[in-house]
Amino acid sequence: MKQRSGPDHLSLGYFFPAGKTNHLYSDEAARRVPEMTKANLVALAQAAERTGFDSLFIADNWSGHQRAAEEAGHQSPAYHAPLLAMALLTATDRIGVISTFHTTHHKPAHVARMGATLDAFSGGRWGWNIVTGFSAAEAALFGEAFIDHDVRYDMAGEFTEIVKMLWSEDDAIDFDGMYYKVKGRIKKPRTMQQPHPFLVSAGSSEAGMAFATQYCDQLVVLAPDEATVNGIDDKLNQQKAKRKPEISPFGMAIVREGDGEAEEILEGLKKSINVEATREISADVLGSIESSRALYEKMGEEEATLAFGGAGHLMNLVGTPEQVAERLISLKKNTNTGSVLINFPLWSPAELEGFAAVLPYLREAGVWSPPEERGYSW
Repeated sequence: MKQRSGPDHLSLGYFFPAGKTNHLYSDEAARRVPEMTKANLVALAQAAERTGFDSLFIADNWSGHQRAAEEAGHQSPAYHAPLLAMALLTATDRIGVISTFHTTHHKPAHVARMGATLDAFSGGRWGWNIVTGFSAAEAALFGEAFIDHDVRYDMAGEFTEIVKMLWSEDDAIDFDGMYYKVKGRIKKPRTMQQPHPFLVSAGSSEAGMAFATQYCDQLVVLAPDEATVNGIDDKLNQQKAKRKPEISPFGMAIVREGDGEAEEILEGLKKSINVEATREISADVLGSIESSRALYEKMGEEEATLAFGGAGHLMNLVGTPEQVAERLISLKKNTNTGSVLINFPLWSPAELEGFAAVLPYLREAGVWSPPEERGYSW
């Protein structure tokens, strides 16, 4: 599968459920969404493909230390991303699937072999979300010390270099780095996408941006408005790198035909924010992820917790099809956004298919066309 050669069209990614709720920690939302079963998740992936999404994005983390969140279904249950990716690639024909692999808790050969398998088996439809991990609880699960933020990115750079070498080299490699030593070659298959599969990261700290400009095709960001997107773009430009990843802000979508109907649904969901679960999740995220913390640092702790649990860090895509389309068209025209990663708090096949009413407006504005016409997912 070929990758995009230019920024003309907006790519639409679907933030696949990594739990009954993500971003909006509403008990009412958790009650109303389907169960996390094989049949329901496969149907959801197929609905995303039918609707016209370019890709599915599967987030992941390891530690189950957030007990209140886990019991309520917030960020839980979370299937292991690469295993779920293979199931969804098998159940679909066109849509790309981006899965998370942690560099800190794997060896480069693990990711190189699994990634090559996913990409070759799917005909070139797999992407890697490169994360370093941000939780001391995760490190403890692997019997490891919690590594300093910037060091984790240094390690991830070396790790990614090795993985790309193992994907591209037929002869044995001999890598002797500061953090990793690798000799040999992995068994075939190699990746179908060349020179490598689609690479994504989500770190907007200085170290995270430096990593993204060196290694990644896309940078996923928390940016609730166009001004924040442009601020991130300015920071990427300051890196003065030879290449720059496309920007992909998170968005939250509820689309309804009636004026004000979607907003009313959102306000209803916010009334049941699970404060205890949100405190657990926000303590991890706001304590460890610099880009998230920056959005809430001017608030008090209680205000920040409730804003975080209400998805205050996501771009608002709530309204009628025309209203949502207007926001996406404006985003594409006024920023360097290449993709939007969309979360549906009331996820179901019907909810995704309802988003299809937005797409004719995007097509008429010249910022989107169906993936099957373009021949690429990214």
